[in-house]
Amino acid sequence: MSKNKQALIALQELGLIETNANAIDKSGQTDLANGDSQEDTPWFLQLFFGFSGLLASLFFIGFLTFILDSTGALDSAVAIGIIGLLLNVSGFLLFKYERRRDNVFLNSLALMISVAGQSYVIYALSESGIATPFSVWIFLLLQSALTLIVPSFMYRLLSSVVTFGCVVYLLNYYYLPEISLGLLALVAVVSHLQRYKLLQRVPTKWRAGSLEIIKAVGYASALMLLCVSVYFIAAEYGRGFDSDGEPFNYNYYLAQGLLTLASLYAAYLILKRYHIKWQSAVGLIIGGAIAIIGFISIYVSGLLATSLIIVIAMANGQRTLLGIGIFALVCYVFWYYYQLDTSLLIKSASMLIVGMVLLLVRFLLIKRYFAESLTDRASDSQERLL
Repeated sequence: MSKNKQALIALQELGLIETNANAIDKSGQTDLANGDSQEDTPWFLQLFFGFSGLLASLFFIGFLTFILDSTGALDSAVAIGIIGLLLNVSGFLLFKYERRRDNVFLNSLALMISVAGQSYVIYALSESGIATPFSVWIFLLLQSALTLIVPSFMYRLLSSVVTFGCVVYLLNYYYLPEISLGLLALVAVVSHLQRYKLLQRVPTKWRAGSLEIIKAVGYASALMLLCVSVYFIAAEYGRGFDSDGEPFNYNYYLAQGLLTLASLYAAYLILKRYHIKWQSAVGLIIGGAIAIIGFISIYVSGLLATSLIIVIAMANGQRTLLGIGIFALVCYVFWYYYQLDTSLLIKSASMLIVGMVLLLVRFLLIKRYFAESLTDRASDSQERLL
C-alpha cells in the first residue's frame, strides 16, 4: 500500500475525512480516483460554482415569483414562508444526494434552490408583521441550524456570513456595536488557530462534518470582520442599522481595545505553537508591538483587523485567506487615504508611524533575537562535536 493510501486511511480513522464505501474496500485498498470529494476541487472552481448557483437563484426567484404573483400567493406571508421552507428542505435533500454522488450540477442546483428558499423566508418574515428584533432572531436561529445540518461547504460559508450579519445587526440594534469587532476577531482566531483542539472534543464519526463547519465559520468571520472594520469608520458620518435613523454613536476606544485583546490572544496561541513563552523577549516585543499598533490605529481599525487576518493566514499556511487579507489591506489603505473627512497630512503621518513600528519590530526580531539564537545554537553544536 502506498504512503498516500496509508495517509488517507489514517485521516479517515481520525475522523478528519469522511469514510466512503467507494474509497476503501474491505481489504483496506484505497481507490483515490473514486474517493475524491468536493474538497479536492480547487477553491476558485468552488467559488465559480457558488457564483453560478447564486446567479441561477436570481433567475429562479424571478420565474417562481412571476408564477406565485399570478396565483395570488404573494399576498399571504404564511404561504410564502411555507414555500421558502419547502425549498430549503428540497435543497437539503439535494445536498445529501449530491454528497454521495459528487455531482457538480446537483451542487449548483441545490444551492440555487436553497438560496431561493432563504429569500422567500426573509420576505415572509418581513411581511408577517413580527417586530424587527424577533424576526431577525428567528432568521438567525434558522441560519445557524442550516449551517450545522446542510452538508455543503459553499452553502455553510454563505449561511455563516448571513448569520454573522444578523449578529452585527442585533448588536447594533441593542446599542452594542463596539462588541462586533472583538467578537468577530475572537471567532476568527479560535476557528483558525484552535481548530484541531475543538475537534478533539467532537466524537470521531462527526469530525469530518465538524471540520467543514469550523472552516466555513472561520472564513465567514474573517470576511465579516474585514467588512465591519470598514463599515464602522464610514458609519461615523452616517446612521446605524436601526429604523429610527438615530445618529450613529460609536466608542472607538472600547471597540479597538476588544480587537487588540483578540489580536494579543492570537499572538499568544501562535507563540505557544512554537513553544515560545509569553514572558520571553520575543513575546514581550510582539505583545508591545500589537498594543502600540492598536493604540495608533484607534480610528483606523481596519489596519489592525487586516493585519490580524494576514498573520493568521501566514501562521496556518492558508494562501486563500492570505490573498483575501492582502487584497483587503490594499483596498482599505486606498479607501481610507482618499476619504475627505481628515487631512491627508494626518493620515500620512498615522500610516507612516504604523509602518515604522512594524519595520522596527521586524528589525528587533530578525536582526537581534533570531540572529543571536542562531549563533547560540551554532556554538552549542560545535561544542558538542568537539
